[in-house]
Amino acid sequence: MKISLKEVSLFSLFILLALTLSLSGAYGLAGSYPPTPPCGPALPANGPALPVTGISITVGTGPSFLAFDSHLNEIFVGNWNDCSGTTVSVISDATDKVVATITVQPGPFTLAFDSHNNKVYVANCVSNAVSVISDATNKVIKVITGFNYPDGVAFDSNLNEIFVANGLGNTVSVISDSTNTVIKTIPTPGPPEGFPSPTGAAFDPHNGEVYVANTGDYGGGYTVTVISDSTNTVIKTIPVGWDAFQVAYDSNNNEVYVTNAASGTVSVISDSTNTVVKTISVQAFPYGVAFDSHNNYVYVANSGSYSLSVISDATNIVTQTITGFTFPYGIVFDPHTNQLFVTNYALNTVSVIPG
Repeated sequence: MKISLKEVSLFSLFILLALTLSLSGAYGLAGSYPPTPPCGPALPANGPALPVTGISITVGTGPSFLAFDSHLNEIFVGNWNDCSGTTVSVISDATDKVVATITVQPGPFTLAFDSHNNKVYVANCVSNAVSVISDATNKVIKVITGFNYPDGVAFDSNLNEIFVANGLGNTVSVISDSTNTVIKTIPTPGPPEGFPSPTGAAFDPHNGEVYVANTGDYGGGYTVTVISDSTNTVIKTIPVGWDAFQVAYDSNNNEVYVTNAASGTVSVISDSTNTVVKTISVQAFPYGVAFDSHNNYVYVANSGSYSLSVISDATNIVTQTITGFTFPYGIVFDPHTNQLFVTNYALNTVSVIPG
């Protein structure tokens, strides 16, 4: 059985957290951390009771990543729970309360909102499927199959297509939102002995390109694959940091920010040259990343240090570190209220903080 670099990274983070808590005596409980299951670390529900920044919303078990629905001003949260979760929580930004819980296929990891047809696409990694949710009914209207551990998902507003990164398939699948069927499978460069393990994805409407973070390209370091949506072909592979994980597009500067989980860095890519123009040091195990279009900041969820790094896109320098989270995993910016929603994986909550 092949093990992805994402799983290695999560296991490393698990060891780091376990040692830290053991040394600090935060638990005082023997065996608080169970053995690591196949999909990654199972962090305990009775995790460290740190003060949570801002409003705290209880969602499902093990929340991972989120998507903002600009049609109804709602936030969709994947309750991943280390591959065993089967629900998506829906939060209203008017009340900061959960208004619906939707049953999906096992392993809801990443999500994307399609503003063309007001649907939410959920990558169900362990099910090799993508669940399609109507935001009008908060029900699954279709399950698309045929993927290989789908990790990342991004909506292309130019062609109304959804790009799905197959973490164990060395490919990216393209879904037409008019038919909800796979219309193309794009191979991503990788050596014969392994695969890049594509994980996070983001669409850049400025140049009509999709950026895919490859967690582990065994043959040549860690990379971001750039796909042209006009041809559905790979046009460039960009070297970045170790364990490239998630991607966010900055519409102010037309730059792409990539979290490098094991390096503790963020790579900044100019979309005009498709080269790295800056590498920014953040804190331990940066996972989620989001662009705040209100303040032109980039927020990075540092899972290993229980914090958020705030980066000014004018200088590409960390201007602030916000603490008070517990294993922050995913982050999304809500332009309707100018707030940030951050998942606390170990506490089964989402923190709401002002942007």
